[in-house]
Amino acid sequence: MDLYCTTCGEPWDLDTLHEVEGESFDSARNRFVIEGCRLFGASHNRPADTETAEKSAALFMLLGDDVDAVASFMEDFQ
Repeated sequence: MDLYCTTCGEPWDLDTLHEVEGESFDSARNRFVIEGCRLFGASHNRPADTETAEKSAALFMLLGDDVDAVASFMEDFQ
């Protein structure tokens, strides 16, 4: 399942949070909510999908640490 960047709306596989060098999953999740895909050093060549980014940010605010629920809801929205 995918999580969506809270800044640009870009999809990221949930398991990517396990692969952040020097970070625990919980720490990477918390940073992803704040920093979005900058956590992964990403840069984008296409315009941001602000609608998706706003939905993702709202779900993280409502559901907090439950990334599985966030990903599931976002899958339903897509």
